[in-house]
Amino acid sequence: MSKADDFLVEIGTEELPPKALRSLMEAFGAGLTAAIDEAQLDHGAVHAYASPRRLSVRIDDLARQQEDRKVEHKGPPIKIAFDKDRKPTAAAEAFAKKCGVGVSDLGTNKTDKGEWLAYDAVERGSSAAELMPVLIEGALAALPIPRRMRWGAGNAEFVRPVHWIVMLHGKDVIETPVMETASGNVSP
Repeated sequence: MSKADDFLVEIGTEELPPKALRSLMEAFGAGLTAAIDEAQLDHGAVHAYASPRRLSVRIDDLARQQEDRKVEHKGPPIKIAFDKDRKPTAAAEAFAKKCGVGVSDLGTNKTDKGEWLAYDAVERGSSAAELMPVLIEGALAALPIPRRMRWGAGNAEFVRPVHWIVMLHGKDVIETPVMETASGNVSP
């Protein structure tokens, strides 16, 4: 499996308002780009498209997964973390428990304000397949739609009823519902 592939999302709807088509397309592309950047998911160029019954965004070379990140956890000051006999206090033990390690696994970090207990952890990056449906939902919710409508028995709201969703990452179909609509690889 490659580390980056093109990504396509297509939202199939009933007839979209012609006057709003360009602004919806541009806002969807910009909103999704901002969300991907905030999620620190590497990607290439982003292309937004629209037709009377579709909004879509194609992203060149979208990474399959976020990079792992080093996260530093700052604990209590050393003078509070250990007693006069250099035995760990309840503060040190609580910090170690919060980090999921023993007190002996904790390090220290020295700043101009003093010395602190610290723990460096590696936060594993999420996959694009997990992130993209959530990012797409957020970008769609932020679209400049003055009046949203509901359809069917669900709670999803959009400018027009959504009939299909296509989400492809390379050749892989991301089969996660967006706006209470099952996604797949078929665009009628």
